[in-house]
Amino acid sequence: MTIINISEFKPLPNANEPKMDHLTSKDYKDVYEPSEDSYLFIDSLQKDYDNIKTMNPFIMLEIGSGSGFVITFLAKMLGSSGKYFMSTDINPKAAIASSKTSTENNVHLDVVNTSFVSSIERLKGSIDILLFNPPYVPTPSEEVNEGGIVASWAGGINGREVIDKLLPQIPVCKINN
Repeated sequence: MTIINISEFKPLPNANEPKMDHLTSKDYKDVYEPSEDSYLFIDSLQKDYDNIKTMNPFIMLEIGSGSGFVITFLAKMLGSSGKYFMSTDINPKAAIASSKTSTENNVHLDVVNTSFVSSIERLKGSIDILLFNPPYVPTPSEEVNEGGIVASWAGGINGREVIDKLLPQIPVCKINN
């Protein structure tokens, strides 16, 4: 049996989950509701806090922000002073939800209703942290382009079509190391 000394764990500052009670079941008919994968994502960010802090990131971008849960968590964890947080989503209702989530949590977030990194050429080459929780559910290819809530989970053939569309764009972003 292994005994773990709780005093060995250090608390992480500003690592509270974003408040999400401003969104309702009606909103979640059109916007991806934070689920197990969202919580795993923020847990990973929290566990990597020291490395992220050491990077001293300035520009953070989440592609496909949905409700804004993940990017708002990152902003709360790092603090917004001297930092720039931005998100994109192809679903206009998700873009609005992301904006509402950031406002509800007193975080400044610029939200653009666009696909991947289209329309944000000014940031290319300046992104320090890129977040993306791609749709990964295997579906027929037609569903990938359907839009709305379907865009939040439809991954296409083998669940890879959306991520395979983004990967060639990563070098264009020239994410800072």
